[in-house]
Amino acid sequence: MSKVAINNKLSPFASIAAIAISAFVSVANAELKPMGDNELSEHVGQAMIAFDTTEGATAADPSTTRFTMGLNTEFQANIDDFEFGNYSTTDTLTSDINIQQLSFGSISTDATQIQLDGSSYAVGDIIPFIANDPYFEMTNNGAGELVGFRIGFNEARGQLSGDFASLSGNVEMDALDHLGQTYKTTLLGDDGLSDSTRSTHVGVDASLTGNTAAGCTVQTYCYDIAQFKTLDIGERNASGGTEMTQDFFISIQKEDVSWATSNGSITAGAGAFINLPTSMLIDASAIDLNGGVYGTERVRTEYIDRGVGLF
Repeated sequence: MSKVAINNKLSPFASIAAIAISAFVSVANAELKPMGDNELSEHVGQAMIAFDTTEGATAADPSTTRFTMGLNTEFQANIDDFEFGNYSTTDTLTSDINIQQLSFGSISTDATQIQLDGSSYAVGDIIPFIANDPYFEMTNNGAGELVGFRIGFNEARGQLSGDFASLSGNVEMDALDHLGQTYKTTLLGDDGLSDSTRSTHVGVDASLTGNTAAGCTVQTYCYDIAQFKTLDIGERNASGGTEMTQDFFISIQKEDVSWATSNGSITAGAGAFINLPTSMLIDASAIDLNGGVYGTERVRTEYIDRGVGLF
């Protein structure tokens, strides 16, 4: 178990890189064995590290540099306290991102259940979080000043669990209203409107549904993120299954930065930012039928019951 905390608004970008490298080292354990010519002929490989740069259209536009590591990883990991961006603001919440008991992957408790990857696992087996081709990306503004750094994965899928006390960024689910209209969720403020900084709620922006005067309630599709103990990271396909996502990342920036995504871009404000694309569906009609009950239960992430809800 471990604790990760970044306590300054503009903490050195190297701190995030060190965390990422530590994680990659811990999950990329492999025994090296020599391969013969016949075996080598059956494989096609790529460079261990790829280096890409994207220049702006003019000298005044931002530019980015990305380092991609050619690694396929499957792991299950637990972090006691995951905190980024602990600095003073007028907000009552202390951190941009504050997740307690953060876990990647889970431990099977039902051998018959089909998991996100389409497989079933014997009771007690690890259901891994898949994270392929991790990358580090830096962006400069038009003046050539380093203003943003992010780490992410070109492919990611799996269960991410935790007690979400505060989030800055984006949590994307599908939300189905009473009329059968589907929306994409975002983090929300107390007014029910999109708010990507130090948020505690997720749902549908009230301006899209005409509920701007009603505030943040279950009836206006605004939900307490703390009720979602497990998130299914991935992309929802037409049949409701979970495909790999290219857009799972965490970043830190000293000013607004537009990060490229698989379907365009997303703007991250100053401070820490996490992008959590999920394959999950919130059915508002089902919530009403259940008397306002919603959310997801915590999956098992430990082999020993320590009495903290992870067994």
